[in-house]
Amino acid sequence: MDSFPLRQKRSSSQNLSALQARLQPYLPTAKYILKRIGIYFLTVLGAVTLAFIFFHLMPGDPLSIVFSQLEKTNLGRVTGGAEVAEAYKRLLGLDQPLPVQYLLFLRNVLIGGFDLGPSFVAFPTSTRDVIFRQLPWTIGYFTSAMLIAWLIGTTIGALLGWLRRIGLTSVAVGIATLLNITPVYIIAIAAIIFFGYHLHWLPTGQPYDPGLTPNWGDIEFIKNVLRHAIMPIASVVLVWGASFSLGMRSLMISVLGEDYLSYAKAKGLTPFMILRDYAFRNALLPQVTALGIALGNTINGVLILEAIFVVPGVGGLFVRAMAIHDFNVMQGVVLLSTVAVLTLSLIVDLLLPFLDPRIRRSND
Repeated sequence: MDSFPLRQKRSSSQNLSALQARLQPYLPTAKYILKRIGIYFLTVLGAVTLAFIFFHLMPGDPLSIVFSQLEKTNLGRVTGGAEVAEAYKRLLGLDQPLPVQYLLFLRNVLIGGFDLGPSFVAFPTSTRDVIFRQLPWTIGYFTSAMLIAWLIGTTIGALLGWLRRIGLTSVAVGIATLLNITPVYIIAIAAIIFFGYHLHWLPTGQPYDPGLTPNWGDIEFIKNVLRHAIMPIASVVLVWGASFSLGMRSLMISVLGEDYLSYAKAKGLTPFMILRDYAFRNALLPQVTALGIALGNTINGVLILEAIFVVPGVGGLFVRAMAIHDFNVMQGVVLLSTVAVLTLSLIVDLLLPFLDPRIRRSND
């Protein structure tokens, strides 16, 4: 009677060992992980430094520029503007030597949790709060659109490559090529004219109906936001989905002549198993990398769409910051975009060994 739990425990241990042995080829080594993380932090440090240097090479300073612009308006001369500008410089640390400003900048960004100080034109509101207030709209609209485009485009591209000898695939490839070379803002404008103004099916802009009070606990408000998001998301999905499908089709065609596919056919595997386990899996690796780059560029690649659909996102915020020389906000948007690209590239680097153990072994 006492031996049964012991046998059961031994069986569970054997199953766990078998699972570990099966996963071992796909697990990246500590050396691989540490190398990638080290490169990531060094690159982030370089990006932060370049952002600081770039914005400090620009002529003038933001506070003096703001007061100068006020004096040029019909408001007339700003009384004591120069003195006020100097006082704000001392308050914000802009009167310190450049090396001291750089060290403070590094401390605030890397240790202080992306603290870039107050927005110059929304003082004392912090730059971080100004940016993060707009960021959810950009992520909600365009990051989700990119993920949908990747899933649909990769699936369709794999099928187009696998079924390339069927006549209808040439028609699909032609449509995808046409969509791929069409700028996304053209698709957006056409959708607004046709579905918004002619058919009156969908709203033409704004994140939700005017007069509504944002309340994410209200299901009706959420439905209204989703209805407004259909055209912006669909515009991105059509163009980027076509791009991903063409890329995946080319990758599929390139692996179809490999010896391991011939070997899989000789083993008597079904076409579906060959497609899923051999062709699709090997063609997927560059697509994952492309997705990481596309997601990272979402923040700075949606400026025109945000303007067309009047979405209060980060792209429009950057343009407004440039117009009024709000350097802190400009630095914040650039840094956020750069860190997003680098972080997603790191995630892709850490995921690739799970898809292909050859990558891990080549970097050991």
